[in-house]
Amino acid sequence: MAFYNRLEELAFLERQARPDRAALVVLYGRRRTGKTSLLRRFAEPRRAVFFVADAQSRTDQLAAFSRVAFSALGEPGLESTRFPDWEAALRFVASRARSEPLLLVLDEFGYLCDSDPSLPSVLQRLWDAEIRDTRLHLVLCGSYVSFMEREVLGAKNPLYGRRTGEWLLQPLRFRDALPFFEARPLDERVIAYGVLGGVPAYLERLDPARSLATTIVTEVLSRGAPLYGEPRFLLMEELRDPRIYFSVCQAVAFGRTTPNEVAQGAGLPDRGATSRYLDTLREMKVLERRTPVTERNPERTRRSRWRLSDPFFRFWFRFVLPNRSALESGDPWRVWEAKVAPFLDQHVSIAFEEVCIEHLWHRNREGLLPARYDRIGGWWRGDAEVDVVAVSDEGALLLGECKWSRNPAGPAVLDALMARRDAVLADLPGRVAEVRFAVCSRAGFTPALRRRAKRDGVLLFDLGDLAG
Repeated sequence: MAFYNRLEELAFLERQARPDRAALVVLYGRRRTGKTSLLRRFAEPRRAVFFVADAQSRTDQLAAFSRVAFSALGEPGLESTRFPDWEAALRFVASRARSEPLLLVLDEFGYLCDSDPSLPSVLQRLWDAEIRDTRLHLVLCGSYVSFMEREVLGAKNPLYGRRTGEWLLQPLRFRDALPFFEARPLDERVIAYGVLGGVPAYLERLDPARSLATTIVTEVLSRGAPLYGEPRFLLMEELRDPRIYFSVCQAVAFGRTTPNEVAQGAGLPDRGATSRYLDTLREMKVLERRTPVTERNPERTRRSRWRLSDPFFRFWFRFVLPNRSALESGDPWRVWEAKVAPFLDQHVSIAFEEVCIEHLWHRNREGLLPARYDRIGGWWRGDAEVDVVAVSDEGALLLGECKWSRNPAGPAVLDALMARRDAVLADLPGRVAEVRFAVCSRAGFTPALRRRAKRDGVLLFDLGDLAG
């Protein structure tokens, strides 16, 4: 997998790798996000032992690690030797990091723990007794998000309190994924992101010589295609019986966003059972619980909405899973034309809102907005909704509308946005000194809206701004 735009993550790893001390870093994230590529780039200029585990027995894991370690450390005559246990293996590697830094990467750490559940305890004892006094830079990397957070980072586990740093590797943001889209028109860049999301392994399937429709049909909708069963495979790896979880995800993909709606859509008996499934999928980072940006107690509010975290999962549960019978018959183009293309703009509009929010965060960090805002996100109450709301603790408010329409946005869009101002203000404590407005539009803006925006200080962002 190629390496793209992980500069922030590389900088984090560099900060951890101080030459005068040991480090224990936990790097985790779902499969295909580029963890191994990131760590290989980080390891390139370093003296390193880089071990990628697999679903093998403890004996086979130790044998494979022994070969990798002896080869990387240049130990002549030891190539056929095997460490008897992980304590001996880790103690040997740590002994080679006493006088100079050494990087040890244990990739797919979950597989190692599956084959030897005592490994975290072994690591904890060695860290406390020996490793922390060396120059070993140890990175534990894993793809099972819930396992890494519960069994490695969790407060009840042996390694708790020992890590010097942790990083959840997320899919690429739209701005960082732009190198994959450079050959495509601006609107197709958003559409591609709205279908495939920011997972590098998925984005690498984009071929600039093919139309976007052809890419989606051949890479996602066609039986046997690389991405045809991807979400099914990922969920089945972590869940013993994924059937109900699939029903929950499909209900959310079709717009059922509250626990009661999800229970109805998934055919679950009660809200309590639904909440357990929702919470598990949230731990896995498959679902996210969203709340209005004005909420003072987000974890307690009943105004939450559930959403699939990843655009590709949204696409798959909305268009692939419900049409599996037709797709299995071997006519993906018919499914595309009848079931996907007519609803694609509606699907992409959600990702477009996320791209707009990301753009405002970027401008906020650069100091390019009317104020410095502390929170940026969506807002809703009853039937009223605003796509983007930015709130400053100092009393500044920005309301934004995101229009994924093929027609330029006109003054009516701004009027409708302004009409929701008082509803948002009613949700905010204290005095709001300034309210500003913004419109993000796929197709640009009418001359009338441009004139009015110039007169009233309304921010306008088109696709060129978002993809610039």
